[in-house]
Amino acid sequence: IRHSYPHCWRHHSPTIYRATAQWFISMDKAGLRQTALDGLQHVRFTPEWGRSRLTNMIADRPDWGITRQRYWGVPLCFVQHKETGELHPDILNIMDKAAAVIEKDGIEAWFTLALEELIPATDLAHYEKLNDVLDVWFDSGTTHYAVLRQRDDIGYPADLYLEGSDQHRGWFHSSLLTGCAIDGHPPYKGLLTHGFTVDESGRKMSKSLGNVVEPQKVINNLGADILRLWVSSADYSAEVSLSDNILKQRADAYRRIRNTCRFLLANLHDFDPAKHAVPTDELLALDRYAIARADALQKTIIAAYENYEFHLIYQQLFNFCAVEMGGFYLDIIKDRQYTVATDNRARRSAQTAIWHILEAMVRWLAPILSFTAEEIWQHMPGKREESVFL
Repeated sequence: IRHSYPHCWRHHSPTIYRATAQWFISMDKAGLRQTALDGLQHVRFTPEWGRSRLTNMIADRPDWGITRQRYWGVPLCFVQHKETGELHPDILNIMDKAAAVIEKDGIEAWFTLALEELIPATDLAHYEKLNDVLDVWFDSGTTHYAVLRQRDDIGYPADLYLEGSDQHRGWFHSSLLTGCAIDGHPPYKGLLTHGFTVDESGRKMSKSLGNVVEPQKVINNLGADILRLWVSSADYSAEVSLSDNILKQRADAYRRIRNTCRFLLANLHDFDPAKHAVPTDELLALDRYAIARADALQKTIIAAYENYEFHLIYQQLFNFCAVEMGGFYLDIIKDRQYTVATDNRARRSAQTAIWHILEAMVRWLAPILSFTAEEIWQHMPGKREESVFL
């Protein structure tokens, strides 16, 4: 008879299942499951399908076994009765003592801490320290308490938890349970799930396949903003493709965006907004049209940022630079820029429109092409903050 048999994923050796006593967190005894399910109704999911995935996992999951018998990890810091397994009646004070020692000397301190330092001498014969460690998902699942609750400069709950789709079973999941157990609600307002990075053929990246693209090499060869532009251009709701060819395409798109901004800046070299800006109602019709198109695009971009739809921003921004600016408006105004007198109203009208458009564009670019936006900002006319990010 041939049948499948469990093997260690790392060593590929056969494993043996053995039933042992463990500590569990009940999902239903104190209503944790229902609290978590209710809390998920108030969480914003991006993409929305993540809601049903995590909800179903919580609804169907068993009690959470939180102890492990390993040589490393965060100790549970329990003192239990040798015969009954019941916790010591003074367990809360015992855990406070242990926490103070661990905070000072590290997690190894629990394993060297003498039992007589924790409980009265009369109890020593009946109680023992538990040397089990916590499930690592309990560690990561309490980062909201260890980080957000302990720092005054960070709000709680978190605005957003962001991870791969596997974390519906992992970090998103354990954080939800610990947050609901401690505070009665999720530790996050929103969850964003992204796909995994694969090569242009859809294969998982692997050193053995030779298809790994290292981010630092991309930064060294093309610059950080090219890498950032690739990230923003990808629809992360599915797997995200990356290859040298894809990066070359993004580098070409970057040059189009950068050259558009260079043209706008070059035509503002003698423009002072405080002196030369033309009132809106006196602008030429074409210039008002260009500003109106930028204003409409800005509304679209703001909505896309609010919905984390960065790939739509990339598409709209590239189209604006390549088609509406480069293929239409900038080509038409060249004569006004180069053939009329410096202070001619038609020339200043075009410069005013260019200035308004660039003031908007530099802000559209800043979250994605951060270094490029800062470079543009430093060369723009008029008084302004030291940085585009201030």
